Amino acid sequence: MTNLDSHVSAAAKQPALSAAAAVLAGLGIPLLGSSPSASGVALALALVLMVAAPGRGGLLREVWRGLRRPFGLALVAFFLLWLPAVIDSLEPTRSLGIWGRMVGFVIAAAIIYHFLRRSPAALRSALRALIAGVLVCAAIGLIGIYGSSWVYSLFRGHLSGAVDAAAALKAYGSAVACLIPVVLWAGFRLGRGWRIAGLAYVPLGVALMFAADSKAGLFGFIIAAALGVLLLLLWRLWQGRAVALFVIAVVALFGIALGIVMSQLPAPPEAALLAAGVYDGPLETPLPVWLLDAHRQQIWGFALHAALESPWIGHGIDVSNILPGAHTLIVRFNQEFIPSHPHSWLLEVFAETGAIGLAALVAVLALMIRRWLMTGATAGMAGVCGLALFGAFWGSSLLNFSLWAAWWQLTYVVLGAIVLAAASAAKPDSRTPQI
Repeated sequence: MTNLDSHVSAAAKQPALSAAAAVLAGLGIPLLGSSPSASGVALALALVLMVAAPGRGGLLREVWRGLRRPFGLALVAFFLLWLPAVIDSLEPTRSLGIWGRMVGFVIAAAIIYHFLRRSPAALRSALRALIAGVLVCAAIGLIGIYGSSWVYSLFRGHLSGAVDAAAALKAYGSAVACLIPVVLWAGFRLGRGWRIAGLAYVPLGVALMFAADSKAGLFGFIIAAALGVLLLLLWRLWQGRAVALFVIAVVALFGIALGIVMSQLPAPPEAALLAAGVYDGPLETPLPVWLLDAHRQQIWGFALHAALESPWIGHGIDVSNILPGAHTLIVRFNQEFIPSHPHSWLLEVFAETGAIGLAALVAVLALMIRRWLMTGATAGMAGVCGLALFGAFWGSSLLNFSLWAAWWQLTYVVLGAIVLAAASAAKPDSRTPQI
């Protein structure tokens, strides 16, 4: 093959691989509506194609340079501060697996970010795939719930029998809460028919959350919607400084409210009463059940008590459900004290990584908020979208899901990487947030 033939072949190969990688990256999170496996396969293939495409050397160098910048170094420090919770864990192998997987997810998100920001065409392909993917998944999900469950069963890959679509999509509702602000922003960024498609997803996504009875998703959506509307108004009226002060005030008030709730949580029964594996005694519910249901009060109280038994480095990542007494059945609820996980990222991280690990995570979250505020100052709408995504994810995580769930972590880091990739090429605006 001549040199000219080689260049022509490489030129043809690059857009094909880039387009395929971008489409798969855009479809990754929407495909959670089918299953976490389908989502994982799509994202894994996207990463393989990104690394296989011409220019991979420059891509990997950019990822490496990014890890040596301030935010990258902060993430390195964060993971190092979590190592004591791995080494001293009740199950070190289990904790190390989760820790290592999280490191891998951060690197994967960095690859997606740098890959998309280098190519406007690839970014457009990813955004289009994202919007098309969510609309198809929402339509199939609603048909599965209200129409034929067989349609959703086929989409999920179950050929032998019908799947309860509402039950299967309940967790996906929280991913939908994260997707809505990103899809809405992506539609306005692409313009024309895509803007209409992005707007159409809002009622479809809300309908899907209601149909699947995803309370955590609806809670995340309410937070995202409230943040998005208020931030847009503030940016239009007073620009960046007022927005930053507003975000700081919201975080502070939220922290105070959480502190009050945590201080009122009930203490678990004595260890001797839990040793039999079944507890049928009295239970305190200091908080109003309309605010926090009775069983969740017991879950959170047990987790907080466990955290205070090892306050500095915790008991180990992803071990809450194997703590002594965690599997004791509460007869009143026919549920355990820790059913799988503490149902709150705050208590889960405190119980499993201690005050050191929790402080490290809070510091990283503060840097994330700062990054989104800086993005808003230069890219307007992308910053609003990022803060809405932040609120939806961490709001839903506060009431449900294990923070260690792979599909849930990927929802945040992949969507965040896509928005940041688009924002990095945006031009500064003056007053009104630009798309």
